Amino acid sequence: MAFVMALLLPSFVAPFVVASYVPGSEVALFGHTFDEEYWTNSSIVIEGDDGGNASLTASYVGVEEFSAFLIAFNEVFTADEDKFIIPYQLFGMHYKTPENREVFIGAIFAFLMAHEETYGDNTLPDVGNDDVYYVMPFGGDDNPWDVDPITEPMEATKLGDNHYRFGMTYYNLTARVIKGNNPIEFLIWLLAPLYTVLISELSIEYDIFIDETGEVHAETLYTIGQVTRAVVGLTTEHPVSEVLTDAWKMTAVHYLSIFTSNYRVVRSSNGNTVARPTATEAFDDNLTIQVGNDNERAFEIGLGREYTLWNETTEPWTNNGTYNALNCLLQARVADRLLIAWQAPLSIFLFAHMGYALSEQLQNTYASVTEMVENAGTAFDNSQWWYGVNFPTWNGLRIEQDPVYTAYTNLAVFEPRMCV
Repeated sequence: MAFVMALLLPSFVAPFVVASYVPGSEVALFGHTFDEEYWTNSSIVIEGDDGGNASLTASYVGVEEFSAFLIAFNEVFTADEDKFIIPYQLFGMHYKTPENREVFIGAIFAFLMAHEETYGDNTLPDVGNDDVYYVMPFGGDDNPWDVDPITEPMEATKLGDNHYRFGMTYYNLTARVIKGNNPIEFLIWLLAPLYTVLISELSIEYDIFIDETGEVHAETLYTIGQVTRAVVGLTTEHPVSEVLTDAWKMTAVHYLSIFTSNYRVVRSSNGNTVARPTATEAFDDNLTIQVGNDNERAFEIGLGREYTLWNETTEPWTNNGTYNALNCLLQARVADRLLIAWQAPLSIFLFAHMGYALSEQLQNTYASVTEMVENAGTAFDNSQWWYGVNFPTWNGLRIEQDPVYTAYTNLAVFEPRMCV
């Protein structure tokens, strides 16, 4: 899949790199302008030089000097008309803080990580000690069960005063299970399909509410469907319980990129600086991003939420209990970066175009979009924070959970935008 995207990316970039940005240039890429309040384009088509093509969905919300957006893949077709679905999710927000500092932040879904708890008795994936497995969801026509993967974009909708929602849902996703304890083991499992599972659904929906204080709350309504079937090797069907044992835990891993020259990450409760972890680290607090020399609060990640497990094999579904999710920070390993390496050029390109169009500061810093694309990689790579939401009880059942992002903006100085 990384190879397919490498072929398509140059064709995607070429038509939209412009020498200088003027308001409205974004129409060439998205079919809409950033002056509109909200929109979705679910048919952005990329034509590859080799005859393949891909389509993406973009959704956008803009209220005064605050913007939020989502870029996600729909489908990828090779020259031989083989279909793939990749749950690539790039969620970003651009705004000014109450002190009018510009902030541009993106959160990208990286992968799911399962592990067997054998070290430390903390339910967290202690990579290098516990047996750890990357669960990489994708969809394709060529799968052991001959099921059809489906993508359903959720169009941007205004639910009420200053309340918006958009997202993506994927059904029948095949997922490769890749053991990642050491580099050799990782490469063997990456190249050979030793474990393959079928996930009923992956749904990520963003609910954005702007309150009268200028705080923006972005609820990530995050559903991981049940693992319904499992294959060992190429075709040997096994009961799911034999592949995913009761001892397995699940962690959803994300990384955060902050485009600002001066920032630090602190504990929300006391303002103490959080050092980048050198191993998986349990975290019992929210994370706050502070910007500027006076450490103004700009962004908060609320990681701690309850989650519910559902058994989809019963009619109606059986509620298997509600549990507490655990928060953790993770050191990025070589394997982690390899699994998301194909995302980086696309994410940098999209970040650069969105940021340059939305930010006068970036337009003053870089002479053109092209120049920002060439320089954005350093900011993108250097500002990554990896964090995970750990589900200590899983058993392959359906997970429903919603972490929270809060942006602290200058919207309180504007008149509220009302429904009409």
